[in-house]
Amino acid sequence: MDKDLVDLGGKRVDFGTFARQYQPNVAAAKYNAYMNSLQSKLESNDPAVKALRDQMNAALVGMRTRADIGPTTVHQNSTLSNVSIQYANDEYIGDRLMPIIPVSKKSDVYYIYDKRNRLAYPDSRLGPRGQANEISESRSTASYLCEGHGFENYVDQETLNNQDAPLNEMVDLTEAVAEGLAFKREVAQADILCDYANYGTQYAAVAAADRWDVGGDPSAKILTAIGTCWSGRGAGEQWGFCSWDVMKALMTNAHIRDLFKYGGNSPGFATPQMISDFFGLAGILVGKARKDTANEGQAAGTYSRIWSNVFGVVRVATRPTVRNAAFGYTFRHGPLRTTTWFDQRLGVAGGYFGKVTESRDEKIVAADTGYLITTPIG
Repeated sequence: MDKDLVDLGGKRVDFGTFARQYQPNVAAAKYNAYMNSLQSKLESNDPAVKALRDQMNAALVGMRTRADIGPTTVHQNSTLSNVSIQYANDEYIGDRLMPIIPVSKKSDVYYIYDKRNRLAYPDSRLGPRGQANEISESRSTASYLCEGHGFENYVDQETLNNQDAPLNEMVDLTEAVAEGLAFKREVAQADILCDYANYGTQYAAVAAADRWDVGGDPSAKILTAIGTCWSGRGAGEQWGFCSWDVMKALMTNAHIRDLFKYGGNSPGFATPQMISDFFGLAGILVGKARKDTANEGQAAGTYSRIWSNVFGVVRVATRPTVRNAAFGYTFRHGPLRTTTWFDQRLGVAGGYFGKVTESRDEKIVAADTGYLITTPIG
């Protein structure tokens, strides 16, 4: 047979004609035969064929399920634009007990009137030709010295360019610093107000058996504190203050709760407002603010309360004047100053500094207008 011809049952055609016309038909015939055989097998009732068919269908369903589009397929992790987490310290109370007074000089003196000047006078009787007795007055002075305090913060421009909502690093730049100054002022005021040495002789300790968290009656001690405090000539109010743990003991103390019973029924826990109203105080401020006791650079330590476990009563001037007596003030020279500036020398694109400063002095001016109760709880 000629190598260029193909024998088709007596009919001889060239190889090119065979490839173009007959080979595709043969391939199609083979494909159709295969599909018909497969279809017959898929429709077979043979148990072995049915088991294989069910196995293949289960595999196909599993592949479809795994390929389904779900939430994780269409989502790429990003920062939420309306949610973030930032802790806030509890309410500060120091400025309310030692109010801030603006002063025009960084350091100066103020006058103290002799307490006896208004509590003792000579004979006032006056005859027809008598001469009135002359009263005597004296003044002493005390001084204050406002010291500078401040913090600064930094954020680079590349960070600002790359930030996403809800972050606003320019706001945090100065807000964090201002919060730091308020925190340090609160610590300084708490240290003064919670130290019995700052009250002269006007303090008392509660014996272990009489403490308020083990059933002791707080009423006598609190009434003594209120009655011992001196008043001032100007406008002022008596305020109580204590730690959160001391307030919890007062709220749950059986003797305190008995004061509010009506018809034999207790209203539940006594509130700070109920207690202050009963004792005639303008209010009771509860120190809940916390501080980290670990040194800077170390891991966070124990978060303890800034205000120690005491109960105090102090007179607070509602309108400070030169002839008013109150326990203490926070003298501040000038305003709270906030400054921001850009320094292009730092980093790749420069950055912003933020600084907040103040000049202040926490000062006890009339210790005898306050009284401190120590160790009220164990």
